[in-house]
Order: sequence, then structure tokens, then C-alpha cells
Amino acid sequence: MSGVSVTKDAEDAAPAANDLVVLSNVNKHFGALHVLQDIDLTIARGEVVVVIGPSGSGKSTLCRTINRLETVDSGAISIDGKPLPQEGKELARLRADVGMVFQSFNLFAHKTVLENVMLGQIKVRKADKKAAEEKARTLLDRVGVGVQADKYPAQLSGGQQQRVAIARALAMDPKVM
Repeated sequence: MSGVSVTKDAEDAAPAANDLVVLSNVNKHFGALHVLQDIDLTIARGEVVVVIGPSGSGKSTLCRTINRLETVDSGAISIDGKPLPQEGKELARLRADVGMVFQSFNLFAHKTVLENVMLGQIKVRKADKKAAEEKARTLLDRVGVGVQADKYPAQLSGGQQQRVAIARALAMDPKVM
């Protein structure tokens, strides 16, 4: 997003109760490359935002900063009115509330599709196994891969793997996806 600044009108600058994600004057460099330049962005609860740009323009970097998978050089980020934590349990809690679907999907190759969608619910959200399985099956059906539940990621097409990753992220009931 080099050279690009995302802003809203000045009257929208003050945080509102329904603001879920707020980036203020965010900058990120990779060496001499200024990838994110003075980014100001407010995303309201329930709002759908699409980030479009050419390869290498900072789209993934911008998304990765929202749950601190990537640190920023300057600026501030808040989620649901709270500043982005630096590390520790607070950061872990934030990451549980921010669903991410990566370009490579990051599914566990040694676990079935169903197990991939259940895992976070059980380990992070402390759901019981039966409830996690029921929710996982519902979400897999919702994204059109319910019949693939007992297969492993390598047995699926790229599009099917992507839908499993979406179901896995949705299973965590994230505030932000």
C-alpha cells in the first residue's frame, strides 16, 4: 500500500461505539520499502471491507498487522476499543477473536477436515468435543464441503481447502474475520 492512504471523513475520525477495528497513522517498512504508509482506517462492526491492490502492495501485511502477526513501525491499532496488545495472554485472547484465512490456508495435514475445524474450538475456546463436532459439521456443510469431513487436506482441491479454512475461522466466532 505504498503511497496509499486509506481515510474516512474527518467527522468519522472520533471512535464510535460500533467501531471494531481502528488503524491510526500506521506505518510499516521492510528495509527501505515503505509498505504501509500513514494508514488510517476504521471498520465498523458488521461492515464488510475489501482490500484490493497489485501483488506486493501491502494487502497481506495490512491484514497481518490487525492481529499482530506483523508489527508496525509506528501508529496505533485498536480492536473493539482496546489497543493492540504487544504480547502474552492479552495478545492470545485478541488472536482468538480475529479470524484469519491465510493464502496457504495452513490446515494441519495430519488431521482430517473435521478435526481441523474442531481443534481451535476445543483448545482455545474450551468447547466440549461433541459441541465442537456439531458446529464443525454445520459450518462444513455451510461452505459446501460437509461430505469431505473425513478426508485429509491433501485429498482436497485448493478451493475445497480454502473453504475448510474459512469454516475453521468461522468456528471460533471471531469478532473480526
